[in-house]
Amino acid sequence: MKQRYRLFSGIVLAVIAIGWIIFLISREPDKDQSGSKDMMRVILNNAKEAVAAKSEPTATPTPEPTPEVTATPEPTGEPVTPEPTPIVLPDYTKFDYIIANVNEKMNVRSGAGQNKKVVGSLPANGYGKVIERGTEWFKIKSGDVTGYVSTQYILTDTEAITKMRELDALKITVTGNDVNVRTEPNTTCEVFVQAKAGTVYDYYPEFSTQLFYAIRIEDQIYYVSNTYSEVTIKLEKASK
Repeated sequence: MKQRYRLFSGIVLAVIAIGWIIFLISREPDKDQSGSKDMMRVILNNAKEAVAAKSEPTATPTPEPTPEVTATPEPTGEPVTPEPTPIVLPDYTKFDYIIANVNEKMNVRSGAGQNKKVVGSLPANGYGKVIERGTEWFKIKSGDVTGYVSTQYILTDTEAITKMRELDALKITVTGNDVNVRTEPNTTCEVFVQAKAGTVYDYYPEFSTQLFYAIRIEDQIYYVSNTYSEVTIKLEKASK
């Protein structure tokens, strides 16, 4: 709008100036006509330059770019609780118990041989504690029966652990009062909880040590002293 106003003003002034010049020339005598014409040309040129200057557009300054502002994302929802690390079992664990892998029952003999006297019988899925290992025969104690069982009819080590776990029979029972359940198998680590006498946990011999039984609580492995706890296998024993 301002540029148009300036242009219009310049044109009006130029027209007035030209008209005034023509009027003056018409009043001058003939002898000065040449000088007056020269003066008229100068004035006309000046008027044209003034009009041209008024008509040139005024440069508009280029605005500086506005810096972009990155919005900081607001936290959404409650903090995510990390899931517990899954328990990864070793491929093999030596285990001190066997389980009868038969349909009904198996013989427990007085010695390592088929010709030895039968001193008891072990029912299907019955268990015994290993006293002596052999290639073909294991010496075991189960209930009131001590004798030999053929390795053809028993599950040992990792296989025995797996079977007992399938039967939900492999447990640790706390025998002391307010026994510390620890995060590591030692007495200097953090205490997770204190267990009352008679508390039962799932037993994990795969991670147990000489002094501590490994137990499972909420998909995590913890440890309890074997001085104040004992292995409890909830399966049948041998009978005479």
